[in-house]
Amino acid sequence: MSRESNATVSTSLISRIINAGSQHDLPEYLQKRVRPTNIVCLLIVFVLSIPFVIISLVYFPWMAIFPAGGGLVPLLVLYINYRGGIYYSRVILPLLCLLLASLYNAYFSTSIFDSVLPVYMVELSFTLIPFVVFDLKEKGYLIFCAIFSFFIILVFPSTWHLLDMGYEGTILRTGWVSIVTMILAVSAQLGTILGLAVLNRQSEEESNQSRVEAEKRNQTLLEKQEENAQKTKELEAAQAEEKKRQWAADGIAQISEIVRKSSGNEDIFDLLIAATVKYTKANQGGMFVVDRIDENNKTIELAACYAYERKKFIEKTITPGEGLVGQAFLEKEPLYFTEIPENYVKITSGLGKATPTSLLIVPMKVNEAVEGILEIASFQTFEEYEITFFQNLGEVIASFIQNERIMQQTRQLLAQAQEQSEEMRAQEEEMRQNMEELQATQEEMHRKEKEYQGKIKKLEQKLTANAVS
Repeated sequence: MSRESNATVSTSLISRIINAGSQHDLPEYLQKRVRPTNIVCLLIVFVLSIPFVIISLVYFPWMAIFPAGGGLVPLLVLYINYRGGIYYSRVILPLLCLLLASLYNAYFSTSIFDSVLPVYMVELSFTLIPFVVFDLKEKGYLIFCAIFSFFIILVFPSTWHLLDMGYEGTILRTGWVSIVTMILAVSAQLGTILGLAVLNRQSEEESNQSRVEAEKRNQTLLEKQEENAQKTKELEAAQAEEKKRQWAADGIAQISEIVRKSSGNEDIFDLLIAATVKYTKANQGGMFVVDRIDENNKTIELAACYAYERKKFIEKTITPGEGLVGQAFLEKEPLYFTEIPENYVKITSGLGKATPTSLLIVPMKVNEAVEGILEIASFQTFEEYEITFFQNLGEVIASFIQNERIMQQTRQLLAQAQEQSEEMRAQEEEMRQNMEELQATQEEMHRKEKEYQGKIKKLEQKLTANAVS
């Protein structure tokens, strides 16, 4: 097997060990602690346990049991993590290792001030492990480990010196072994601190990422709110337009119903103008109808009015081009005024007389033929959809006027045709009688002619007989 293959296998094995236990379904905060815990275990095994076992076997064979036990603990933790027991494996990791290191230190110490400094540094590194393997959410574990560590460090060096085995540990305090052990202890502390720094860095990155994501979510939320607000405005606008459309449709339906039910009623224009003014909440209204008796001399007659001042209608006949009504007839387009000509019209109410705010004059036309004029005055201004409504209403009434005129002309033509038919029947009867009289006269003439011919023959026979004799 080549070196590259061996390196690949080693890398794969280390990667599997570091990720042992991450395959389990764990909470997010706990999933983030699997790799740091496994890395700490490897750090303890290779940086502390194995070197101290070697040193102990050379100088203090019996003491090798403590660093060896300290190496078995992280291996046990790795196995427990692999089996999904990271919930409790992290508790035994710092506590057992600290306990074994304290025992190791206690056999060489008579008091806390007589402890072996490198070993004591190792103990301190174990006190930092809980901050690496536990999340800040697990405050109970952190507090328990901190109290236990404080108790072990202070109590064990002054208690376990009773277990003196005759090891002075001078070699651990001076010489190259001391330097090596100090390097190992410092390396363990630096590794632990580095782990804390990495975790802190990860936390900052996660915090920044969370902040960025939160800002993005807020931005997205703001955009959605703006979009929803825009949709709400569009919906409200659509509802307002639908309300206007429905209002216009209901108005047209009401007027059409009046036309249908009151067709032929002499007061139909009074009913139409009253219904129009009331439905649109206007104040006054007048309805003019074009008189087409003489196409060359048309006039515009007032057919009905609602709440108008009487003085205005002394003259009820208007010629095309005369005044605003006559002008609207010629132009065939609505005239809308918000500044009413002085003395043109007044609205009378219980509070007196006042000039209206708006005046609308709408030609009632169908197929470009103006059949009448609708004049509406109000204290309120008319919106565009209301003006359109009056135009559509004008078409309905214009169609009615046109149909009525056509029906009236048809009735007149029918009456004339009926009269002519009766005259023709009378003439036919007279002609029949004349024919009968003529026939009788002819028959009488034929009879007399035969009678004359008989007399002539008799005379001729007499003359012939006289001539022969």
